Formats: sequence, C-alpha cells, structure tokens
Amino acid sequence: MIRTLRRNETARPEFAHLMWLATETGEEELGRILREELPGLSVIGVIEEGRVVAFAALDPRTEPTVIEYIAVEEASQGSGHGSALVDAAREAGSGRAVYAETDDDAVDFYRHLGFTVTEKAPDPRWPERQRYACLLG
Repeated sequence: MIRTLRRNETARPEFAHLMWLATETGEEELGRILREELPGLSVIGVIEEGRVVAFAALDPRTEPTVIEYIAVEEASQGSGHGSALVDAAREAGSGRAVYAETDDDAVDFYRHLGFTVTEKAPDPRWPERQRYACLLG
C-alpha cells in the first residue's frame, strides 16, 4: 500500500538510506536534502512491517508532475514498488504527465515503464555521469 509518509517516518535511518540510494551523495548533502528540500515535496512511500521500503518525493503541483527522488531498498527491488510509486505520482498529479531525471543506473527502469528518454547535459552534482530526461505523457 502506498501512502503519504509522516515526518517521523522520513526521519528514520532506513529513510535516510533510501534517500542515499536515490542521490548517492555525501552525508552533508544528504542532510541538506532531508532538511531543506524534502519538506517542500509530497513524499509517498511503501511501508512493510512498519518500515519504509520504498519512496518517491514529488511535486504534483507542477506540469508535468516532477519526481525529484525515488528509491526502493535493495531487498525489495524488482517487487513492483517502483512502478507503483510512478503510478501513484501520476495519480497525485491528477493524471498529468510525469517527469524525472536519472543516470545510467535507473534509465532502463524508466524506459521499461514507457517513459520517453532523452540525453541531458551533466548535472553539476554528478558531473561525471550521463544524465537523462524521462517523460511519461
């Protein structure tokens, strides 16, 4: 079941690990994202046995709906949680298109879900990685 995550759930260590999976940033940048960016986003997640095992942080007010961060814990990858979160993001945006940016690690995930994928200029946060713009109309 996917639902909006509460602040106490996004403050737990397993959530910080999920955010690290989504960003692969250092501890300082990770803390900044959790403190400064996350409160301005809608955060939805999958809870299993009282733990957050997958999440998406998005802005459903934009056109298209933007998925800023998404991750599924290692043990739950391949279970369908990621695609369910994308579906929930689309619903949160009232059926509008969904946009995400990624790199080589997750581009095939978006392609598999039917996103149109185009190469993008490098992101200063990850200058050595090829970036992709992903749009699901």
